[in-house]
Amino acid sequence: MMRTGSGLVLFFYVLAHFSTHGLGLISHEVLSAAGEITEEFWGFLPITILLYWALATHFVTALVGLALRRNLQITLREWIQAGLGLSIPFLMLVHVMGTRYASARYGLDPSYTYVLVSTFISSPIYIVLNAAGLVAAWVHGCIGLYMWSRFKDWYRSWFEPVGLVLATLIPAVSLAGFLSAGRRVELLAQDPEFMDTYREELNVTDPQTWTSLTADMDATRWVLSGAVLAVIVLQILRRAARRRSKEITITYLDGPKVVVNKGGTVLEASQGAGVPHASVCGGRGRCSTCRVQIIETAVPTTPPLEAESRVLERIRAPENVRLACQLRPEGDIKVQRLLPSDVTVKTARTVSPWSNGREKTATVMFVDLRDFTKMTETRLPFDVVYLINQFSKAMGEVVESQGGRIDKFLGDGFMALFGVDSDVRPAAEAALSSAGEMIGRLRTLNEQLVGELDEPLRMGIGLHTGTVILGEMGYGSARGLTAIGDTVNVASRLEAATKDLGCTLCISEDVITAAELAVPISAQQKISVRGKRSKVSIFGVNHPDDLTAPRQAAGLPQNDGPAHADTTEPADSGQDKA
Repeated sequence: MMRTGSGLVLFFYVLAHFSTHGLGLISHEVLSAAGEITEEFWGFLPITILLYWALATHFVTALVGLALRRNLQITLREWIQAGLGLSIPFLMLVHVMGTRYASARYGLDPSYTYVLVSTFISSPIYIVLNAAGLVAAWVHGCIGLYMWSRFKDWYRSWFEPVGLVLATLIPAVSLAGFLSAGRRVELLAQDPEFMDTYREELNVTDPQTWTSLTADMDATRWVLSGAVLAVIVLQILRRAARRRSKEITITYLDGPKVVVNKGGTVLEASQGAGVPHASVCGGRGRCSTCRVQIIETAVPTTPPLEAESRVLERIRAPENVRLACQLRPEGDIKVQRLLPSDVTVKTARTVSPWSNGREKTATVMFVDLRDFTKMTETRLPFDVVYLINQFSKAMGEVVESQGGRIDKFLGDGFMALFGVDSDVRPAAEAALSSAGEMIGRLRTLNEQLVGELDEPLRMGIGLHTGTVILGEMGYGSARGLTAIGDTVNVASRLEAATKDLGCTLCISEDVITAAELAVPISAQQKISVRGKRSKVSIFGVNHPDDLTAPRQAAGLPQNDGPAHADTTEPADSGQDKA
């Protein structure tokens, strides 16, 4: 978090300077005036403290991160970002120390004229150093900003389409303005009067100032070089220490066994052994694409820290799923990689918590139009499609309004799921509420089509609650979230049973139990379902409200049953809805 925050501050600092440099395309005077405003803003004491904190924090945390890496198996993008980040202090050293440091230490007045003169008049090498430093800082910042923001909604919604254009246009305009202003200063520097005024405003009275400033720059270079060298030495020492540490075995369910030294993460083990492993964010614990399922472990793993917990909660991961970049096994462990190793940012955004399958207790609904095939024999294809679409739209809107999901349309019917993102009781109640509202919507649809139909549309609905296997199944564009299992088969059989029972709605006892309704046993019937040894207890009704009548007659206690959209309907009106 500190590294990200400090990086954002520094990126804004670079952006402010780039914007100011671009004004050099207008005139040297406009550039100087804008430069004074910029310097006043960054010279404000709280802002200055924030800037220096960001500069020190970002550099130190970057060095610490490199020192703590257990291997250097990183992507080309990460190599570019790290290389640019380490080069920036050396490229920008003369500029930074010749302006801000010289002002604070020696009282020099670092105006934009001074920057341009010292860059374009003193030595051509400074032109190359400044330009290279600005470009390195900009590219490094853009990569960091992209890595931080690419999973955020605002980036995908509006920033991504224009991000590449801005990332290219801003430095181009800035460098063009900087070079244009430099050429003007080169012409002005030929005027002795201009140079006399420049030296007077520079406020350097002691010639020894430049010698001291140069010595300070040299000392700073040694300090920076020593810090980088320390990182290299620490890497060598840590590698030597790891060779003497305890070895553990990481077994991949669909891959090899890797023997590594204890203390590293599973992702580091994968990278070090050349095992393909997804990691879109580069192992920073942000994207969740490196997640693994723990199959077996010899020693209990340490619980996830706060940052990892937030990511796992966001994807609703079960307890045995961890981020490989954060999981440090204490003993032998067996894991399964849950995402393909070639997952990209684009595909990672669409990854759902159900991508790899999970058991879930849900309520499954099957709906089918009665005798629709016979009805379509005398109709034109256009009319058939129109009727199906009207029916699907009306029923689909009801399901979605109650929090359900249309799993698939099956010609003149469909399958829906309730409870994908909710608990058992709310799911069962929502399914019952949907069934009641759908029956009312079908009556409304029949009234709208009264002149088009020889007889009203009729449908059967089957509801069953039980354990299903939820997962994204299929291939290509046909891939999507669906449910399979015995519960789905029973729900389909209950919908078919409405024909035999002469009712609109067939509900299993499991739905009644899940919704916590109290219905007398005498109201139950039992049917045989293919593939099940025992019969299934069901309730055949014409409307969910019919379930309350036997309960009241039996004097059973009332409870908060499902809310029905069609509450104004008479109790026996279900008969003319079938």
